[in-house]
Amino acid sequence: MLQPGSRLIRFLTAVCDLMILNILLVLSCVTVVFSGDGVVSLYTVTLRMFRGTEYSPGKSFLRALRGNFIPSVPSTLLLLADVTMIAVLRRVLYAETLLLSPTVFVFLTIITIFLTALLSYLFPLTARFNNTFVRHLGNAARLAVANLPVTFLITGVNLLPVILPLLLPQLLGIVAAFWLVAGFSAGAWMNSFYLNRIFSRME
Repeated sequence: MLQPGSRLIRFLTAVCDLMILNILLVLSCVTVVFSGDGVVSLYTVTLRMFRGTEYSPGKSFLRALRGNFIPSVPSTLLLLADVTMIAVLRRVLYAETLLLSPTVFVFLTIITIFLTALLSYLFPLTARFNNTFVRHLGNAARLAVANLPVTFLITGVNLLPVILPLLLPQLLGIVAAFWLVAGFSAGAWMNSFYLNRIFSRME
């Protein structure tokens, strides 16, 4: 018989929490306007999960969603720019004719990766600390440079839904289904494990 505090029960509870968070995130992103707010709210909860702070996935997410809308607006604009760049690069990559020169394509790819790395810190910083957008942005850039191994890891995790279909196009349906059900929140949860350690040194 399973005990309430057993590892299996805790694991299953965490999986259910992540699925709830993922569904709420996807619903918030459908509106586009709340997409950045949704990512900040997601990290608000996943960071709490590793700090041992009491939380309820649904209530905590919605409470954070109400409080983070205004602070997350500039980050939302950067997120939309990043997603647009990724969509353009994917279109160029699969185009039957040459739409961009290889040099321009590589340059835009580097910018997109850098922007994704910046956002990988910016959203969690907004979720964890009260600060101005400019200071969050500066801190995100400094942390990205100062913690390169973690930066490569969390950026790679955030780009997985883009990279996997390129490497394994036959698994596009499975990848899309997984990220719609739990992929985004699972990635944020994994990133939060490392980000909490970095943030703890800033307090």
